[in-house]
Amino acid sequence: MDREPTDDRICLLCTEPQLPNGITKNGRFFCQTCNREWILEKRKTPRIGKNILTSQEKTEFLLDNLSLFNSSIDLEDLMQRFTELISVRLKRDKVAVFITNLELGEIKLAYYSTKQKNLQRAIKRITLDYDLSYGILIESLAKREPCFYKFSEQSHPFYEFYSKLTGTKSQLVIPILYANTAVGMVSIDYEEEDETYFIEDQEILQIVVGQFAVSLRNSLLFSKSENQSKNFQSLHTAALTLSQLYLGNHDEMIRMILLTLSGIVESSITCLIENQIGSSKTKVFKLYRDLENHYIQTKTEIIDINKILSLLEIKENRTIDPITNPNFETIGIEGKESILFPLTLENGTHLLFILTKQNSRFPHDEIEALNAFVSLARITMENSNLFQNLSNKERLEKEIEIAKEIQSTLLPRKAPEAEGFSFGGFMVPARGIGGDYYDFILSPNRNELFICIGDVSGKGVAAGLVMATVRTILHSLVRVKDSPWEILNDINNYLYSNYKEAITPRFMSMILLRWNLITGEVQFSGAGHGNFYHHHADSNSLTVIETEGVILGIQADISSFRNESKLRFESGDTILLYTDGVTEARNTEGLQFGESKLKSSFLSWISLEPKNILEKIYSELKEFVKELEQHDDITMVAVRKI
Repeated sequence: MDREPTDDRICLLCTEPQLPNGITKNGRFFCQTCNREWILEKRKTPRIGKNILTSQEKTEFLLDNLSLFNSSIDLEDLMQRFTELISVRLKRDKVAVFITNLELGEIKLAYYSTKQKNLQRAIKRITLDYDLSYGILIESLAKREPCFYKFSEQSHPFYEFYSKLTGTKSQLVIPILYANTAVGMVSIDYEEEDETYFIEDQEILQIVVGQFAVSLRNSLLFSKSENQSKNFQSLHTAALTLSQLYLGNHDEMIRMILLTLSGIVESSITCLIENQIGSSKTKVFKLYRDLENHYIQTKTEIIDINKILSLLEIKENRTIDPITNPNFETIGIEGKESILFPLTLENGTHLLFILTKQNSRFPHDEIEALNAFVSLARITMENSNLFQNLSNKERLEKEIEIAKEIQSTLLPRKAPEAEGFSFGGFMVPARGIGGDYYDFILSPNRNELFICIGDVSGKGVAAGLVMATVRTILHSLVRVKDSPWEILNDINNYLYSNYKEAITPRFMSMILLRWNLITGEVQFSGAGHGNFYHHHADSNSLTVIETEGVILGIQADISSFRNESKLRFESGDTILLYTDGVTEARNTEGLQFGESKLKSSFLSWISLEPKNILEKIYSELKEFVKELEQHDDITMVAVRKI
């Protein structure tokens, strides 16, 4: 048997790297691991024509890509979903994602999407040194530029190995840039050397890779540090997903972005300067945050561009002492240190984010988080511009679809891990997007649990936006304030100051409970929401707890309505909270479900787990109203001490 020189290969049967033994002129070799022969075939795949997507398909591709921005996705899942999305949309079988690790000086193939499962498992072993001797791949990363190249023109042995393993003849590479640094690259493998049909792929990939870079960076941070990832997950969800709710309302979107920014680093003043291309005026959005009293106020003004020209000329991120720049006095910013993030959108709009701390400076980890969020904010604003170019009907449908999906992620996805307690909660919106809200917020030390239920005036998108904003504020306040009433008071300050001059003012009722999981004591305050029920297990009796207070957002000072009460929970006790969408649901005869039916249903199913109790109550409610249209959001929460 004639032998040919052997070299490192991977057996496509057992996917183990071995030195093939017994290569013949007929192309046969014997694997020393699996003891089987394999015929090396030159696969001939029919050429795929140029991949032309319509404008609508490109928009759908962009919207599908947005679904990847969920920081709960682990790295493996993110790679799989992103590469499969490209494969489906661009009709390409072989798509890879490489990740760079500059600390280790290497580039590792993180995921390879292909229908050939043996190849998918085998190719995961590939790791490259971050060395220019590798040629065009490393050059593309170093220059941060996309490239298309033929394997036959490359001299490094890696390309020959890769070509034989995957059948690749040419490759398109798009660097994944985060903060202008290459964190990886996306590649599409072609089984031909034709250069005519990669152009469309490059154009489309460059649109989505910028978005993917942020999500990839977040996943890498998650893998590196679990604690850091939890903080990042919070800002990621609050920043991108909430701001997406405002795609059709520019000013509200900016206010939400500033609110989230200020929460990330606890800045006292958060500002966005927005200058439209060719305009002599610039719009300045400001959010003031009293960190001691947790009071938030927003302000918007129009300023002549010449008065702040030196600020608008800043082209890169920097920290600065506000005293050294006279333009800061013009826009009313003072403090110990400010950090600036300039951006320019595709439509030419110039943006400058300014965050200021009164008595401290910005540490490196906060700057890292801000960089990530500003990147997310830019994507949100770019997508907002994209939506403006869609037809009114398409924009509204997409807006509602995205808002509904995002709102579902804002409600608790699972019960809190509090030993000795059982939880249940759900919301059924009346119009796809609801204004009702419930939440379980467990303290970091797991000693306290905040439980809330609320109802925003109105329905649909507008009410959903207020609900999302209140959720963000509440999650921030419970970490620094113990009193439920003080938290409700701060939420009232925000709603009143920001919606008092709106065309349609927004109000919200709420009940907020602070449950000490050690002592069993429950402290609660009401804001015009009504009653909740307390079932006593020892006596099998039901107490109706009347809450007081005033609806939030109606008036500036609600101190005269202050209310704080306490109660104790014993083993087996259960509470039920609900919104008026339950008791005011009507049947075909115009009769309401009412509190009497709710109490009766609650007691009849009290032996079940809390989540099952709510399911049974809702079933009885649906049977009561029959096929009549639901006119209000239906929300219930049940908690039991085991």
